[in-house]
Amino acid sequence: MKKLTNFIRITIAGGILFLVPVAAIVFIMAKAISFLYRLSKPITARLPFENVGGVGVNTLMSIVLLLLSCFLAGIFMKTKLAKRIIQWLEDRVLVYVPGYSYIRARSTEWFSDEKTSNWKPASIFVDDNEVICFVIDETKDYCSIFLPSAPTPSSGSICVRKKEKVTFLPIKVSEAVSMIRQFGKGASSSIEKVKNEVFENRK
Repeated sequence: MKKLTNFIRITIAGGILFLVPVAAIVFIMAKAISFLYRLSKPITARLPFENVGGVGVNTLMSIVLLLLSCFLAGIFMKTKLAKRIIQWLEDRVLVYVPGYSYIRARSTEWFSDEKTSNWKPASIFVDDNEVICFVIDETKDYCSIFLPSAPTPSSGSICVRKKEKVTFLPIKVSEAVSMIRQFGKGASSSIEKVKNEVFENRK
C-alpha cells in the first residue's frame, strides 16, 4: 500500500512539474495571439475578403505575424547578446520555474539540429547497479549527474562523479526519457550495445 501511495504521489508531482510550465506557455501564446489579432485588425479591414478557406483572414494574419515574430526572435537568439541575456535569465529567473530545465532539454532536441542541450544521456554504477542518468555539466575530470526517478524523469537526485566512471550513451534525450517512463524498457540493449562497442575498440 505504501509503494502504491508513493507511486501516486510521485506521479502527480511529476505531472504538476510538467503542466505548470506548459500552462504558462499556452497562456503566453494565447495572450500574444490576442494582441496580434487586435493589431492586425486595421490591416485586414481594408482587404476585399474576410475568409480564406473558411478561416478568418484576421486569424490568419495573427498567425502569420506570430510566426514572423518567432522567426525574427530565432535570428536574434543566434547573436552573442541574446545568448548572454538567456544565460542570465536561466541562472537568475528561469531556474526557479518548475520543470524548466527538463522541458528546455527536450525542446532543444525537438526544435534544433544543434546539440546545444546540456543534458547528455549516460549511465553510472550505483550499488553495483548500472543506472540511466543525464550529465548536466562537466569539467576535464568530473561530471555533474542528474539521476531521474521512474516513471517521472523530471524529478530525482544529483551527484558528482569522475568522468572515467561515466558511460555516455549514444541516444537522444527523448529516448532516455522514454526508457525511464517505461521503467527501463530498452535500457539494457542500449547499454549492452555501448559496452560491446567499447570492448571492440579496445581490441
